[in-house]
Amino acid sequence: MQNQVLEWLQTGRDDAEDIVDLPWSVKQVGENHYVAEHPKIPFMLNVLFMDGFVRLVVPSGIETIAMELGDRVKTYHTLLVLNERMNMLKFTLSGMNDEITLRVDLDEKSLGKEEFNDALTALLVGMNVLMDALGLTEEFQEAIFERLSMMIIERIQKGASEREIIDFLTRKVGMPESEARTLLSEIKKAMKGDDRGYF
Repeated sequence: MQNQVLEWLQTGRDDAEDIVDLPWSVKQVGENHYVAEHPKIPFMLNVLFMDGFVRLVVPSGIETIAMELGDRVKTYHTLLVLNERMNMLKFTLSGMNDEITLRVDLDEKSLGKEEFNDALTALLVGMNVLMDALGLTEEFQEAIFERLSMMIIERIQKGASEREIIDFLTRKVGMPESEARTLLSEIKKAMKGDDRGYF
C-alpha cells in the first residue's frame, strides 16, 4: 500500500481537477514518514505509514501553549466544534508547544484512490475552515505567499532561468503571467538587498 500511495501522489499533471492527481513532490524524512508538497496546495503534507493505517498530518503553524488561558480555551472550544462538524478530518494538538494539526487516519485494507483524494480535499477544506474560524485568514494568506516565495528563491539559487520560474508560476501555481513577472521581480529585488523588509 505504501508504494501505491506514493505513486498516487507523485504521478499526475498540473491541470488535474482532483488534488490526488496533481504531481506532488515527495521526500522521505524518516522511516515510513514522507513529506509531500505541491505549489497549488497551501500546506506541507506529512504521510505516515503505521500498523495498517495511512496517517495524513498537516501542521497548521498555530501553537497554543503560549496563548493566554482565555484564548486557549476559546481555541480548544473552536476545535471541538469543528471536529463535530467535519467528516473524516480531526483537529488535534501535537508536539511540545501544542500545535494545532489536521489529521486523517485511513485504513489500508479498504483504501482506494477516491478515498485518498477525499482525505486530501478534507485537509484542504479543513485548513481554510480552521483559519476562518480562528480569524487568521489574512495570516494564512501571508504564510502561503511566504512559502511560494521560498520555492522561487530555491529555484533561483539552483540556477533556474527567468523563463523556467515564470513557467513554474503560470503552469504549476496557476498565476497570470503579468502577476508572475511582478512577483519574480519583487523577489529578485529583495534578494539583492534593495528591500530588506520585503519578507
